[in-house]
Amino acid sequence: MTRKKGKGGNPKKRPATQADVNKAKKEATSFAIETAWAIFFTIMRDKEGYGPKRLCRIWDHVNELSDSVAKGYVSVADLKKTLADEAGITLGE
Repeated sequence: MTRKKGKGGNPKKRPATQADVNKAKKEATSFAIETAWAIFFTIMRDKEGYGPKRLCRIWDHVNELSDSVAKGYVSVADLKKTLADEAGITLGE
């Protein structure tokens, strides 16, 4: 039996819009950030003995620094350079 070629396709499918792509990017970014923080905080708690108060203080500092980045007071490149220069920590490639 031969199928007739044509424009049939699935009528319920629609092409992805830019809004769909943006939403998927945002969800993927949120997932990656949440995963990284979950790992980081678990290590700090399990391996370094940080308790809830210290973890909350760190989270508050993270939010303050994130706000400074968002407002343009400091850049992520600046933070990465400082970490590399002062602590020998290189993030990324």
